[in-house]
Amino acid sequence: MGAVTSFVRFGGCNMRCAGWPCDTPHAILPEIWKHDPIVPPDYIVKKIRDLPGKNVCITGGEPTLQPLEDLEKLGTQLLLEDYTVDVFSNGSLKPFPLWMLMEPSVCIIMDWKLAGSGENQTGMEVRIQNARALTSKDALKFVIVDDMDFESAMFIWKSLGELKCSIWAGVAWGRYSEADLIERIKVARVPWRMNIQLHKFIYPGVDKGI
Repeated sequence: MGAVTSFVRFGGCNMRCAGWPCDTPHAILPEIWKHDPIVPPDYIVKKIRDLPGKNVCITGGEPTLQPLEDLEKLGTQLLLEDYTVDVFSNGSLKPFPLWMLMEPSVCIIMDWKLAGSGENQTGMEVRIQNARALTSKDALKFVIVDDMDFESAMFIWKSLGELKCSIWAGVAWGRYSEADLIERIKVARVPWRMNIQLHKFIYPGVDKGI
């Protein structure tokens, strides 16, 4: 948060969060992205070189739907060119690849979907495995839509046992106030960090870049 970042949004998602309208429908709905070209990792890196900053956010949709060999090629090339890489994933499909877990310059942000999203049961066993595999450079993030979601996040966090990663919480856009969530975190006295989607405040209404 706060770093100049290039976003790489892959098409396709294994979830359809019925609890709120997705903020990136152009990334999840096949009728929107199916006509977009399939491009190799080298093409993406070439595009990124033309942009400012040295941080890249790989997201979607769900990036682990992509061929894992190509995803690793993309990450490796970016790391060789001294980029830092954030990978946003719901963590429900398959175990995170070792290069993501072991590479110090790659931060995995695992977005745990709660009941308020309408997708709370998808890939539960894999999610538990992935959350426990995260390291100190990584993060587990809960998106909160109401007080029930907050209580669910508390229960899941405690059930997972001692985790090495940092824990973040953010609000579902327009569904819960940041002030209310901060107050809940303070009252519960949990060592969580607050996540705010800064780009939505700085560039309201802007959904797509180049």
